[in-house]
Amino acid sequence: MLQSLLGWLKRELAVADPPDPSGLWPAPRPVSLKLALPAGKLNDFIGLGDPYRVLSLLGRPDNPRPHAADHFEYASLGLVIQGGDGLIEYFELIFQPEAIDGAVAPAQATLQFDDGEQLRVSAQTDESAITARFGPPVERDADEDETIARYEMSGRLLEWEFTPQGKVKRLHVELEPSRRATASP
Repeated sequence: MLQSLLGWLKRELAVADPPDPSGLWPAPRPVSLKLALPAGKLNDFIGLGDPYRVLSLLGRPDNPRPHAADHFEYASLGLVIQGGDGLIEYFELIFQPEAIDGAVAPAQATLQFDDGEQLRVSAQTDESAITARFGPPVERDADEDETIARYEMSGRLLEWEFTPQGKVKRLHVELEPSRRATASP
């Protein structure tokens, strides 16, 4: 009897994980993705270095407990956002999902630049269109599976992945490591 009472007390007094704040966010809705460069702002309101709460503008992520994992998945948008210490550090747009991505829809995005120019990017965008806009990458690595081109832009690191046929697979945008500590909440 005493053992069952102690077991019950232990269960009742156990500290449960706090609820994930994103559970209260509205359901995700379809939106067009716009990424302002070099600012690193997604849809005008979600920036690298911003607190996670701004992600509520996109709606509830598809993955469970994203705050605890510092990882927010929006499968219907082809978008993954990661961070640390409650701040956004990384955007990934998945233009050509692979088997490992599960049920991720291909991203389509418009890149907006300070000079007013825009570049619509999809799985059909060629590497040559990226190079024409960004110039030669600071680093380029190619193998039989993909080509990776890295760019630096005003404190942001951009990493483009291309198929062997030269089509866009993914875009990774992140704060340079030296700027993460100075990002404003």
